[in-house]
Amino acid sequence: MNHRIKQGLCALCAGVLLSSAAGAINWGLWYGNGTGKPPNGEDSVQTLAKYGSYYMGDTDSKVIYLTFDCGYENGNTSKILDVLKKHHAPAAFFMVGDYLDTAPELSKRMGDEGHIVGNHTSNHPNMSKVSKTKFEQELTSLSKQYEQVTGRKLDPFYRPPEGSYTHDNLQWAQNLGYHTTLWSVAYADWDQNKQPSRESALKTLNSRVHPGAIVLLHAVSSTNAAILDELLTGWENQGYRFAYLSALPGLPDPAKTAIPSDCTFAVDGTAAPLTAYLIDGANYVSLRDCAAALRATGSAFAVGYDEATDTVTLTRGQMYEPIGTELKGTPDVTAMQARAGSKGLLVDGQTATVSAYTIDGANYVNLRDLTELVGGTVGYDETSKQVTLTSVN
Repeated sequence: MNHRIKQGLCALCAGVLLSSAAGAINWGLWYGNGTGKPPNGEDSVQTLAKYGSYYMGDTDSKVIYLTFDCGYENGNTSKILDVLKKHHAPAAFFMVGDYLDTAPELSKRMGDEGHIVGNHTSNHPNMSKVSKTKFEQELTSLSKQYEQVTGRKLDPFYRPPEGSYTHDNLQWAQNLGYHTTLWSVAYADWDQNKQPSRESALKTLNSRVHPGAIVLLHAVSSTNAAILDELLTGWENQGYRFAYLSALPGLPDPAKTAIPSDCTFAVDGTAAPLTAYLIDGANYVSLRDCAAALRATGSAFAVGYDEATDTVTLTRGQMYEPIGTELKGTPDVTAMQARAGSKGLLVDGQTATVSAYTIDGANYVNLRDLTELVGGTVGYDETSKQVTLTSVN
């Protein structure tokens, strides 16, 4: 990694810095409101909201948004990803071009395991000092590079290098479809040669965390990799849960966190590897998985989709035609973003009500709701965590 980028990555602003750029703001925080209380930032929540920007979420909700800045790989990211998977804690990774060049497999793993990947610019310049053309080039170049490397599209979140920005920057980012994402919790973790101790890191982060916090950690930090499991466990024990940035208040179609279900499934006594997620504690199963599993039973149904009206159709009693991607079983992901399902559901031509979400482009439905529609019963053995579907005779 070139020296200029490394220098820039070490300039996390925990206080007010001066800038020669007109109207430049260097993001800083004042933690004087007390332990567990949201800090004051260089801009207010209200000002940032004008540009679809954030530095924290709802301060009345015990939700934490985990974010990691990825300037260069230092052997810690895989450890961080392992801990996140253990806790089913979604995070956002803000990427620069050098990271994509040098760690393409880790970059791909982030998206594959359900995490958000955001834009931290291609070359990590001080964006408060660049022209509009240069600003747009930095973001669009990184976006194209990420898609070329991973086959995925970046999520619409941008973090300004060094926390330096102008209000014009916020507007330019918004025009490009991004939400500028700052932070309300951070500490001096970015210099690999001056890593904080476990004790000081935990003390600082625990004193600063608060409801609705957007937490900034650096993936280069060996201390972060070492303490993350303990840190997340402690926050969970305090009643916090972890959410996607896409669930921030005020965003359209906010995402819910879908956790891979720890249940096993059986249909009429035969194991069925349904792809299933827990959303708000209930099992949501792939609609096509269920259709495939019930194909030869009295609860069989066919599945259709009208793209023009975004309507899913179920026809009871008809044989389902598999598409070849069903029944994959428990997904190997940390979590997934669950968004509102299709606009309509018709069962035998009649409008039906069912709780449903779209996860990674596929329809998932509440298992009990679906069973009521197509017939049969659902049972659950708490000891074995097995869900049993019994079809109509």
